[in-house]
Amino acid sequence: MNLFWWKEKPLKTIWKVEKAGTASFLVGTAHFSPYSFKKSLTRLIQDVETVLFEGPLDEESMARVVQYGRQGENAPSLYKALQPAAMKEINRRLSTHSGGSSRADSYLDMLHVTVSDPLEELARGVRPWMTFFTIWSAFLSWKYSMDMEAFHIAQKLGKKIQYLESIEDQLAALDGIPFERIVNYLNHIKSWRVHKELFKKAFLEGDIQQFYSMTGEFPTRCESILTKRDPIFFKGIQASFKVGRAVAFVGVAHLPGIRKSFLEEGYHVTQDAS
Repeated sequence: MNLFWWKEKPLKTIWKVEKAGTASFLVGTAHFSPYSFKKSLTRLIQDVETVLFEGPLDEESMARVVQYGRQGENAPSLYKALQPAAMKEINRRLSTHSGGSSRADSYLDMLHVTVSDPLEELARGVRPWMTFFTIWSAFLSWKYSMDMEAFHIAQKLGKKIQYLESIEDQLAALDGIPFERIVNYLNHIKSWRVHKELFKKAFLEGDIQQFYSMTGEFPTRCESILTKRDPIFFKGIQASFKVGRAVAFVGVAHLPGIRKSFLEEGYHVTQDAS
């Protein structure tokens, strides 16, 4: 008996992509989630041959992202750019963060953040996007990552794993997030609780248009993360989808652009909840 059944949710951000007798699946992922989607992901992955992800997800690659994020000595200072009220609220939340439940915990530990002035220490010599994602993750306190969950399932099932970009590509995209967008979103931290619940509801319902429309101010809704990468992701995914029996996992914000490209190429794309 699964005593944690309430943490399992059906996955509704799945699209079946078909053309010329071949069928594959495109999945929008939540990089942070309060729920596991293990059953849905296992059913989906066990029936395909190839599993695609945005970029490498092994421990060495993840550690490299953290190490690079810490090398921000010449980056603009978030600590100096934020409004006093936002700084106070961020410090309050970081100081009361209980730990042990999200990816932020390992980042906070590696950055040796103290409780006296967490934000100042967290932002010192760190790239702005790294500081932002650490704060965002700590705020969410969500322990699951769909990407990592799918990656481990694919490994366990012995599937062929491919990546749509390299770690270098990912780091370059992160460096392209406008500093002003990060500052603006952090300055509105008191609105995050409402955003969090709206994001979760739209994702669980598989309402991608609603999700996309309400995330316009999120820092990663920018050219370097979406506009430049969507065509690259589409090209890599299409190459595998031409063969069929593949599933591609990309951040949910990439779905509108990639889905549009498939439709323009004559594919039949239908939402297929698990």
